[in-house]
Amino acid sequence: MRTGLRTEIILSISLLLAAALLFAGFLMVKLTEHNLLEQQRVHAASIIRLVAAGVDDTANLGGAQSERALSSLNRLQTLLSRQPGILAWRLLDDRLQILSSTAYETTDEFTSVSPSVMDVGELYESLNYQSFGIFNRSERQNYLDLSTPLWRGTQPYGLLQIRFSLEELQGRVIESQKLILGYVVIYGLVLAAFGVYLLNRNVVKPVRLLHLATTTVAGGKLEPVKVLSGPGEIHELADSFNQMVSALSASRAETEEHIASLEETNQALAQARDDLIRSEKLATVGHLAAGMAHEIGNPLGAVVGYLNILQADLSGESQDLVVRSLAETARIDKLIRELLEYSAPLDHKLESFDPIESLRETLDLLRHQGQLESIKIDDRCSDTLCRVNMDRGRLVQVWINLLLNAQDAMQGEGQIVLSSENDGRVVSVAIQDNGPGIAPDVANRIFEPFYTTKAPGSGYGLGLAVCQRIIDENGGSLKLSQNSAKGACFTVTLPCSTEVQS
Repeated sequence: MRTGLRTEIILSISLLLAAALLFAGFLMVKLTEHNLLEQQRVHAASIIRLVAAGVDDTANLGGAQSERALSSLNRLQTLLSRQPGILAWRLLDDRLQILSSTAYETTDEFTSVSPSVMDVGELYESLNYQSFGIFNRSERQNYLDLSTPLWRGTQPYGLLQIRFSLEELQGRVIESQKLILGYVVIYGLVLAAFGVYLLNRNVVKPVRLLHLATTTVAGGKLEPVKVLSGPGEIHELADSFNQMVSALSASRAETEEHIASLEETNQALAQARDDLIRSEKLATVGHLAAGMAHEIGNPLGAVVGYLNILQADLSGESQDLVVRSLAETARIDKLIRELLEYSAPLDHKLESFDPIESLRETLDLLRHQGQLESIKIDDRCSDTLCRVNMDRGRLVQVWINLLLNAQDAMQGEGQIVLSSENDGRVVSVAIQDNGPGIAPDVANRIFEPFYTTKAPGSGYGLGLAVCQRIIDENGGSLKLSQNSAKGACFTVTLPCSTEVQS
């Protein structure tokens, strides 16, 4: 498991800080020890000089004046016993033979000295000291031996040696060590706490913000990051990240535009394919209609003429049969004319008119003919002030077909809702019924020529195909939608010939 950035930085800083503080503490302890040792040396040198000055330099330590020698030794004993930190002392003659010695504590033998010390007018020093450990004293005894010659005039007559204890010095060093280590711990904790605060504020928090922003971008949501704290490098990284987000946003927008363009192109291709298929069907119907016009039209005209002659000559039941025959031939003639109109429409007179007005006129026409008697018409169309430029009669033909189809779908009873929308460029008119609706498989073929769901003899399947062709030829569209809970809705969309004027 990988450790976090904050953990690694804190561990690194802690180790470096601990090493630096411990080194500083060790150095301070060494300096303190050195200073204390120098002070002890100076103090010991002062004491031995004072003691040497207190000894009668006129005494003859070996010989007839033994009483004065003993007196001097007693005086030396008294002086040394009053000095703290002295472990032992001894007095030697000019041949370095021991005349007297006293040990106040158990200690090692004095350090041997060379006879040449007698000829030197300075102190001779012998140090037996082990440097400090970690909270422990040395097992060896720590002491300082000082030797100084005693003079009679210009001639040395003896040697004084004193051993000074350094145990107190080592104790003070250990106490200093504890104090410095405590200071190191406290100071290190304070620095670590302050460092963690600055680390969180200037590094960890901005990095976490960047990580969160990166996760957000990876999830598909392109949002810039706002870094309010941190060093310049963090802000530069945040600026680079925001530039990347801006570039990704622009790239995404461009990609979405390309995708939308491709979808529009695909839809246009699909529409073109459907139009091509429909055109091929129309071409087939056109050839069929032209053939039927020549092959059926002339014989049919002759049959109608013969039937009219028979009708004049016959009476009774025979005449009724002729009338029925003429009605059926009229149906054949109507079918031929519809086929000719669908496949090869004639030129029509274009005029500018209000499509909503023509729809309402169509409703009045159908009502006068006895149609839509049991149908409730809910007219929600608004006065759009949008005019279309086409043959008025052909649009009326479309309205009649759609309204009668809605009536047939509701089996003569129900409600038809009329509504309109206009954006100034196109006008859309919706005819919504509350019938049973149209099945999806039927809806896919409802505009095909000769496809019908009506009973045989009730229709030829050309009504909606003719309506769609009329609307397409005038730059509009006729579509079926079944978004409502019940019924079907046919929407006619036509371009406005002029902008809407308010």
